[in-house]
Amino acid sequence: MIDFSLGELKELCKGTLVGKDLTVKAVSTDSRNCRGALFVALRGERFDAHDFVNNAVSNGAVAVAVSRDVGSLSVPLLRCQDTLRLLGFCGLCVRKKSRAKVVSLTGSCGKTTVKELTAGILRLCGNTVSTRGNFNNDVGVPLTLLELSKDTQYAVIEQGASHLHDISRTCEFVCADVALINNAGSAHIEGFGSKKGVYLGKSEILQDVFSRGGVGIVPSDSEWFECWKSDFSEAYSQGRLLTFGTHKDDFVRLVKVKTSEEGISFSLNAAGECFETALPLLGVHNAMNAAAACALSLCAGAKSACLKQGLEKYRPMQGRLCVRRFGSFTLIDDAYNASFNAVLAAADVLSGCHGHRVMILGDMGELGSEASHLHSKAGEYAKGRADELWCLGELTKQSCAAFGKGAKHFESQEALIKAACELAKSELHACFLVKGSHAMHMDLVNQALVKLGEKQ
Repeated sequence: MIDFSLGELKELCKGTLVGKDLTVKAVSTDSRNCRGALFVALRGERFDAHDFVNNAVSNGAVAVAVSRDVGSLSVPLLRCQDTLRLLGFCGLCVRKKSRAKVVSLTGSCGKTTVKELTAGILRLCGNTVSTRGNFNNDVGVPLTLLELSKDTQYAVIEQGASHLHDISRTCEFVCADVALINNAGSAHIEGFGSKKGVYLGKSEILQDVFSRGGVGIVPSDSEWFECWKSDFSEAYSQGRLLTFGTHKDDFVRLVKVKTSEEGISFSLNAAGECFETALPLLGVHNAMNAAAACALSLCAGAKSACLKQGLEKYRPMQGRLCVRRFGSFTLIDDAYNASFNAVLAAADVLSGCHGHRVMILGDMGELGSEASHLHSKAGEYAKGRADELWCLGELTKQSCAAFGKGAKHFESQEALIKAACELAKSELHACFLVKGSHAMHMDLVNQALVKLGEKQ
């Protein structure tokens, strides 16, 4: 972390400092692990860290930031209106002093994969910091910025959103030089209100980067591409709105995509050069994710020679189309989460697999008034791509109805797991693809199948 003073932070958050100014060398939101750090007391729906301020001081905090009265303390106290926003300002203090090239990205699905691919490329070019996991919210973004040091050359920041203004709020602290929208699909419609709301919410990242003279990148194959061209026409005419996709004028162009059960191969035209590569990732959509990562990396200053090498170092993450092959069955673990577009992509992957193809689908979350319709569309899309569709959750009853013959709905996860294990031991050589929203805990289905497979 790059040091800053409590005085600097006080000016940004317009707070009040009680006690002496001092240099902040670390920031923590955990009262149990804050020795030598500024402790920021966050508040949530089910917790209030203000109740643990004295614990934080006892555990070695050198200063405390609060938004309500906590009495007198033996260390400097910074009072503000909102400690979550103050945490963002801590990140901004570091960001302003960093010389790193900062790139940010958002999208309805595939964000974390693009982030990891981009970070893999940039690490070949220099010291790189990136978002850990998918820690991409109002807490995760500032904490990532706090990891920047004086020798950090690149930073890759993932910005998530489930409502309008979520991205603009974290943009204030990220101050990206380059920003990318991976896609704008049917995810978090409950929070955004509509598909147009999703478009507007994701586009906040472009509004921010263009306002500071930066570069924005969008997918040319998106249904929203013409809207981006129109809404950001000045940036487009100036060459600051770039594209990736399958069109001849794209900044990074994807061609000759081939898929198999082992992964994908494709050619990329980037920065006037062309190269072929093969990755252990499933699905055409992951070839597009690779193109997005190359576009973001090039705009950050990566050398063309690093693109292929960086991509080929990547390995799939657990819960994101990760393949496990056992004696009598194959398991494709895609259970981390499920947006509508990601479910369609998963069905496409399963369609190219051998064996008896069973898609195990849990409810998709946060779809609002579109929930019933989109679950029905998901079931209809899976028909012909899967031999059977096994569903869990109230909403997926619509998926079963649309799929028709070969669909089964289970009233409990235990019953679904029992049926899956029985089929896994049969001679059909089942190929299971497991997907569902995080709240459905579909990872438990995977765990049961892995346990069975490891005994074979």
